[in-house]
Amino acid sequence: MNIGDKVEYYNEYKDKLVGVIENIDSDMDSYEEVKLKNGIPLYYSKKMKKYVPVKEKNIDTIFLTVKNTLGKIDYIMIADAL
Repeated sequence: MNIGDKVEYYNEYKDKLVGVIENIDSDMDSYEEVKLKNGIPLYYSKKMKKYVPVKEKNIDTIFLTVKNTLGKIDYIMIADAL
């Protein structure tokens, strides 16, 4: 799963939708630069000066911006992408 890939997910009404991943982001201030590579969310570590995987305890702060086939933008948790 990468930016530009199609994913399936359920919306708030439990309808199964298909959309294209347009962006990945985080609610955490320390995760300023986030990217998605082969399904793994990575953030830029200023300390290590490279992209490293998001810590398991912080995975719930990561969300995807998905444009569905109806043209609507949805924000979904990374774990909700099928």
